[in-house]
Amino acid sequence: MCGITGLWRFKSDGDDLASTVTAMTQSLAHRGPDDQGVWLKEFIGLGQRRLAIVDLSARGHQPMCSKDGRYVLVFNGEIYNYKTLAQYLKNQGVACEAHNDTEILLQMCIQLGVSKVLPMLNGMFAFAFYDAQEKILYVARDRFGEKPLYYSFVDGQYFAFGSELKVFLQMSDFDRTVDETAFDLYLCLNYIPCPYSIYKRARKLFPGHYLMVTAAGIEESVYFDLTHTLEERRTVDLTEKECVDALERLLGQSVYDRMLADVPVGAFLSGGIDSSLMVALMQARSTQPIKTFTVGFKNSPWDESKYAEAIAQHLKTDHTTLFVDQDAVLENVNDITRIYDEPFGDASALSTHLISKLFKKHVTVAIGGDGGDELFVGYHRHKWIPRLYTLRKWLPTPVLSLVETINSRLLLERRPLLHLKLHKAIKSLRGKDFLSTYLNSVTYFDRPAILEKTWFRLHPHLRNNAEQVTYLDMRTYLHDDVLCKVDRASMAVGLETRVPFLDYNLVDFAWSIPLAHKFRRCVKKYLLKRVLERYVPKALWNRPKMGFGMPLGQAFRTSLRSTWEQYLETHTPLWNRIDHTKAKQLWQEHLFGKCNHEVQLWNLFVAQQWFIQRE
Repeated sequence: MCGITGLWRFKSDGDDLASTVTAMTQSLAHRGPDDQGVWLKEFIGLGQRRLAIVDLSARGHQPMCSKDGRYVLVFNGEIYNYKTLAQYLKNQGVACEAHNDTEILLQMCIQLGVSKVLPMLNGMFAFAFYDAQEKILYVARDRFGEKPLYYSFVDGQYFAFGSELKVFLQMSDFDRTVDETAFDLYLCLNYIPCPYSIYKRARKLFPGHYLMVTAAGIEESVYFDLTHTLEERRTVDLTEKECVDALERLLGQSVYDRMLADVPVGAFLSGGIDSSLMVALMQARSTQPIKTFTVGFKNSPWDESKYAEAIAQHLKTDHTTLFVDQDAVLENVNDITRIYDEPFGDASALSTHLISKLFKKHVTVAIGGDGGDELFVGYHRHKWIPRLYTLRKWLPTPVLSLVETINSRLLLERRPLLHLKLHKAIKSLRGKDFLSTYLNSVTYFDRPAILEKTWFRLHPHLRNNAEQVTYLDMRTYLHDDVLCKVDRASMAVGLETRVPFLDYNLVDFAWSIPLAHKFRRCVKKYLLKRVLERYVPKALWNRPKMGFGMPLGQAFRTSLRSTWEQYLETHTPLWNRIDHTKAKQLWQEHLFGKCNHEVQLWNLFVAQQWFIQRE
């Protein structure tokens, strides 16, 4: 796991290349505290910061060059099948050593070319491969967006790329103009989706895509697209038991692959379905107790530590509970802007960052359960959006308005969480078709026209609305929110996270299973639960999903109140982009308990914080 960057100037003018690329590389020091390397030739420079995970020796130093100096590679991530690829090369008569995945990736790109290599890679990655003779640069990103890759291209001037947006800020000629479309999308979604970034001159590379860059321009290609995959999918004809057996085998192999490292490996154990299953499969494949960690939140309804401890005791793991106070989480508010480089409104980023800091004291690699909800129907909206859409067909508008009034007047103070969920349901019910029903459920500020510029499109071959919801989540929310959150929060402290659910063999299998097996009797994650039952008694994990929530509603009335009131009165470009009067109204309604606007307020809070720190 590392941070990568590079700059290719098509003209000789501009800042000194060596000092600029060095500064870009150093800006990623948090992603790779173990080593740094910079390679320069003519008008191009590549840089890398290394977090040593596999093969801790100098053999893993990057940028890595071919023996003749023609090819050079910078790589971020892990290729889990690199030993299989090494054997492939040997069978082709190519002499190579398999000390680490970087060596093998370099040789594979030299021998086969980037376009043929990418479909063969099983892992998480972003890399750049340069052919100094042909003067062609390739940059690529993994199938599901586990690893980030940003780029900036100005025709006739330069092409630059990096693991994070902060690399571009080291360039004196980088245009920092805000992309208004991106900002409107942030207001809607709480995150900025591909291909946008907060800066007009910077873009995120789509998952499953790669670029071929020459002095003449850039050409974008696709080597994996979930949409095309589902068009060609074949539904497996298996019994429930056969599905459970196959899932256990595939997930077990994926977990095993991601346990391999030359540094301490551990797992986060929340006590929920996904993390418990990860830990159970890890322990079943280890001869020693694996290290598991739970974060306990003192005096919090989100504390699941006692459930996790019971599961750890049953599985006989080497378990540690790390207790923190909720106020300690909120102390990290100022870190969010620095870590994410652009407005990012998922409030669980706070707790994820704190957890990562605690984990880093004990391990260098953490196994997580992200992706399980999207693949196996795990979110509440996977069940409720299709139901709400069906309900809307016969629910009269006056009845809907009456429910909205009751929710506003009776449930806000008595049942605030129920009020918030019902408010979202009512908003979804106002959708005119299924896609708008979905979008109403996942958006926070209304910018309907701007959503047309995103990946939000229904799949023409999916007949079930629950599958449509999981498909939409995988095409957007998974990589632009969930995986982005985890990558930045963990890499900010030099912690590598691995995601077994996103092994492409497992993803293919999950999408080939009939929905009736994954969502039987309206039970979310039905198959995952059947696998987990083989390792952990149901009584230890069968409870409602909790997640990493934060009591933001109360925080805005207490610990965050003075800061937010100051932000409201601080003149920045934010108030040119959103109605200041409306923002104050939201605040007053929330402060005096007339409505719970915690999500919208946090959205604006983060945006204002970004504008203030930018100035």
